[in-house]
Amino acid sequence: MATADMPAVGAHCALERCNVNDFLPIKCCCDRLFCREHIQPEEHACPLLEQVHTPRPGEPAQKMQRCAADKCSKLSLEAFIADKDEKDGRTPALCPQCQKAFCASHRDPAAHGCAKPEAELQRNEAAKAILAKIFPSQPAATSAGAAPSSTVPAKRKVPPTNPKKAAQLRQVELMKMRHKAQAGDPKDKNRNVPLDQKLHVKVRAPEKGEDEKIFWFQKTVIAGRALDMLSAHFGVSSDKTPLYLEKSSAEDADERVRLQLDKPLADQVEDGAQLVLSR
Repeated sequence: MATADMPAVGAHCALERCNVNDFLPIKCCCDRLFCREHIQPEEHACPLLEQVHTPRPGEPAQKMQRCAADKCSKLSLEAFIADKDEKDGRTPALCPQCQKAFCASHRDPAAHGCAKPEAELQRNEAAKAILAKIFPSQPAATSAGAAPSSTVPAKRKVPPTNPKKAAQLRQVELMKMRHKAQAGDPKDKNRNVPLDQKLHVKVRAPEKGEDEKIFWFQKTVIAGRALDMLSAHFGVSSDKTPLYLEKSSAEDADERVRLQLDKPLADQVEDGAQLVLSR
């Protein structure tokens, strides 16, 4: 593309030996634009440098604001504003958190290790206190080496009574399961099985003392075959005592219904069901 077709973006550094086209040039007190490398007065031999540092007899010295970062002697960006008396209509070149002036190299809050103002810290503490009051959490231990308190029973999640909200919650849970599920049948691990042909289940094996795992099976799998593969995943054997697959009862969540092992799994449980390996 020809140079004439290029849009005019930014400006060239006024220092002749540099002349780089800077997209975000900075204006010096001498009304010229420079890149961030040459904005300091001593870097471009600013004609106002001598005037600033050597006032005329009888006049007070005008000190240009330096960078607030520790061990940095560069001038701050705020020092390069042409007329400091004109405060209206412009945004001060200050850190939005600590409200201090910094040079181009330290203008980012992370670059000068910015500490949030006390007012903001107090607001954060107040917000944490409100959240702690709404969502109280049980302390892990009352003292060093003490066991966690078990006097307060864990609250059971109450399903929403609104059918629409219950359906939405179920869809969210199913989406999470689909991301985490592993193939229950090792042969399906590298197969591209359509989503509508998959059945996702959460499975627990209480005798192993492990958290539940999430699997998916093809909807054509027989429950007995799924039981064999699940017992292999959990490392439990049915040599001495038979294993069974159970699901929660629709009438009572505390009761479980044993599945028929000679029938397809998809005919007995719905997508997203919770199963238990029991004896």
